[in-house]
Amino acid sequence: MDEARALLAVLTHRDPQEPTACRGWRVRDVVTHLAAGAREASELIEAALRGQPGRPTRPFAEREAAYQATPYAELLAALAGESARLDTAMTALTGVGGTVEFTGARLTGDDMRTHSRSELAVHRWDIVGDDDIGRQLLAQPDLTAHAVKVLTTMTTLQESAAARAQRLAEVPDDFAFGLRSAGSDDVLVRIDPQAALEMRHPDAGTPVVHSSAADRLLMLWGRRPPADRIDMSDLPAGTARLVETFLYV
Repeated sequence: MDEARALLAVLTHRDPQEPTACRGWRVRDVVTHLAAGAREASELIEAALRGQPGRPTRPFAEREAAYQATPYAELLAALAGESARLDTAMTALTGVGGTVEFTGARLTGDDMRTHSRSELAVHRWDIVGDDDIGRQLLAQPDLTAHAVKVLTTMTTLQESAAARAQRLAEVPDDFAFGLRSAGSDDVLVRIDPQAALEMRHPDAGTPVVHSSAADRLLMLWGRRPPADRIDMSDLPAGTARLVETFLYV
């Protein structure tokens, strides 16, 4: 089951007012965000395919305003329709080898598709929590590689990383730590002098956090999996709280 079908399969069984793990958002808010995001991305790609000058990506509140009063059944239909539209646009963009600027980053059609898949998988977890399908989707290596690529390049994600860093009272010079999941490449998280991510093995002596690949992706996107699944025993004394503060929005 792919990410879109996996999400749509659960949405019809959820109360739109039900809270989610995405702080402050109900199920309805997540659906609104996804429908508006798919529409925004489609418009940007379609304009690029027509050779029109690019425009800045609209902020969340602006692009979501059109859906705020939409009945939930119609909102679900809008999500399905805009997702199909985006799929067509991404396929066309890949076909011509083009790129589009989205949230400050220049992405190929394949980049956009991976971004969409990742967003759907993470927001499904926000709504459903842990289940076998969700863990399989979140553990896909290409979703982690994409997160590493965009989390410190997209404008809105840069702002999130900056907000995380600002929560830290003191950061040791050149502080970094690794995120390790069995059977996959390591992710190096550098906090000082500025937030940055790399897919590489940490240098000797760099503290390492161990988790499943699914939980690692969730942490990269600011979610908080159950603490008993995150192994911070390799962190030196006094740094675990620093790492937790940075990872968890």
